[in-house]
Amino acid sequence: MAGPGAALSPLLARAQSGERVAEELVQGRFGEVGTLRHLTVSAMPAAPAGVLLLLRDTSARLREEAALRASEEHMRSIVEISCDGYFFHDRGQFLEISPGLGRLLGYYETAELIGRNILDCVAPEFRAPARDVMERGVEAPYELAVLHRDGRRIPVEVMGRPATFQGRPVRMGAVWDVSVRKAAEERLMRMEHFRDQFLDAAGDGFKAPLQRLHCDVLALQHAGSLPEDLTEQVGRVGQGVRRVERLIRQLLDFTRSRLSNGLPVHPAPVHLGQLAERVVTDRRSAHPGRDLRLVTGGDLRGTWDGERLSQLMDSLVGNALHHGPVSSSVVLQVQGRWDGVTVQVHDPDCRVPPEYQGTLFEPFKHRAVCAADDGLGLSLFIVRQIALAHGGRISVESGAADGTRFIVWLPREDAPSTSGP
Repeated sequence: MAGPGAALSPLLARAQSGERVAEELVQGRFGEVGTLRHLTVSAMPAAPAGVLLLLRDTSARLREEAALRASEEHMRSIVEISCDGYFFHDRGQFLEISPGLGRLLGYYETAELIGRNILDCVAPEFRAPARDVMERGVEAPYELAVLHRDGRRIPVEVMGRPATFQGRPVRMGAVWDVSVRKAAEERLMRMEHFRDQFLDAAGDGFKAPLQRLHCDVLALQHAGSLPEDLTEQVGRVGQGVRRVERLIRQLLDFTRSRLSNGLPVHPAPVHLGQLAERVVTDRRSAHPGRDLRLVTGGDLRGTWDGERLSQLMDSLVGNALHHGPVSSSVVLQVQGRWDGVTVQVHDPDCRVPPEYQGTLFEPFKHRAVCAADDGLGLSLFIVRQIALAHGGRISVESGAADGTRFIVWLPREDAPSTSGP
């Protein structure tokens, strides 16, 4: 080895003076190419008047330790950027805590937490599940509440991973403060609760007086002793009451679908053929001079929301009766298959302009074309929402040769919603 004399001379001198030199680190550029080496040197006196010199090259080990420290520091930097804080622990005891996590817990001197049990900083109701997660080495994120130094509970999300700390295997945990998200979720829940209460109260508040008006109108119509002009007026009042009832129901349905991202449905076993018969009977009573037909076939039993599907069929039939010529025939066809049911309403004498067909089911669009008799332009939008709530779909076909046909596909409960007619 060329040139080690200058680095070793002091150690040799100490050994010659009778001192035992043990495990002294010497570094320098040795050899012909001047490679930086790290040597561990031991020296001791040896007779007669000599020195026993032991050299061990630790360059590789020291390079590995330096690389490991650099890797750990790099990992700490990445984790500190990606979360609100992190910690290393060994069997539940803190080994290291990032400043961010210390601040989250109310400790600006993180050394106060080193050696303490992690569970001391966890809210009591979460200690048992947190202990289970640590013992099983779960790596999926989980939520709990930690205790601030002042006693406040702070909701956090934690994710653990195996890690290396000072050359030994331990666990590392990354922590995210989810207080803002939790507060937003609670506000949203309160808003949703208020929304549901408001819609239910509004529906019930309108429903009761309208039902009383409807009953009074029916009683007057069946009295049999009204003059002819009053009979006509009572009939118009009855029509107005029914129209107001439809308007209110559609506005509530529209609001509910917008706020809840869809209409709620309550499926139960129903027979669509029987529902269709009631819809046709009611519409024939309201339009005694119109040719309204019902065609059914196949298995029409299934699990759907009967009230909503009655509303769907009634809206489509009402739309056809309102916009088609008085002389035209409107056909309601309900056809069952093994995977679902097709509901069609056909008016051979009604046309929908091509430029309207792409936006026909949007709210408040083309009121003069597709608003049925409500005047709001909501009926077809709500029909589509009802179909979507059942996993189905609706389409329209309109042309000079065959008139206008609305087609609704409703899958059965156990059929995929992508099945087609």
